[in-house]
Amino acid sequence: MYYKLGLKNSEKKVIISDDAFNYIENNEYLRSINLLKNLRLHSNGYAFFQKNFPKSGGGYKSLTIYMHKLIAERFIEKPESEKKLNVTFKDGDKLNCRTTNLMYADRSHIVRNTAYIGNKNGYRGVTKEKNGYRAAIYIGKKRIEIGVFKTAEEAALAYNNKSVELFGKSRSLNKIPRAVLAKMENSIVLSEAS
Repeated sequence: MYYKLGLKNSEKKVIISDDAFNYIENNEYLRSINLLKNLRLHSNGYAFFQKNFPKSGGGYKSLTIYMHKLIAERFIEKPESEKKLNVTFKDGDKLNCRTTNLMYADRSHIVRNTAYIGNKNGYRGVTKEKNGYRAAIYIGKKRIEIGVFKTAEEAALAYNNKSVELFGKSRSLNKIPRAVLAKMENSIVLSEAS
C-alpha cells in the first residue's frame, strides 16, 4: 500500500510507502513540524520540507528535510563502501519515494542513470573532432577510447554498445532517432554488399 501526498507549490504528488507514512505520522517531532502537510517540490524535482526558525541573536536557522533521504535513512540498509553513497531512485522518478524504489548508489552509478547530456552535439560520450566524432566512455576515472566515426550518430551508437557491454542497460543511453538508425543500417548493408 502507498500514499500520494500533495505538494504545496505544485499539482504533482509524492508517493510514499505505508511504512514510511506510519513512521512520519507516529514520530512526535515530524508530526510537530507538520511535515506531511508542508511538503514542496524542489527545483531539482525532489519532494522536501523546509522551515525557517528565528535565532535568538537575530536571523534565521533553516531546516530542510528531503523526503527520499528521510525514508532511506530509516528503512534502507546503507551498504559498506569506500565511496560516498547517495540515495537515488530505481525508476528515475524523484517523486516515487516508496521504500522499494529507493537505493544507495555512488556518483558514477547515479550519473550513468541520468538522461542529462551537457555537450553541444546532444550525445553522451561523443565529442566533435577535425576528422569526425570521437566516442569515449569512463570506468571510474579511467577513459576508454571507443573510436572515431563519420557521424555523431555512429559515435553515439558505438558509445551505447560499449555502455551496455560494460554496465548493462541504463537510462543514460543515447536516444538516436529511428530514421537515422535505419539509414545507418542501410549504409552498413550497402558497404558489406560492395
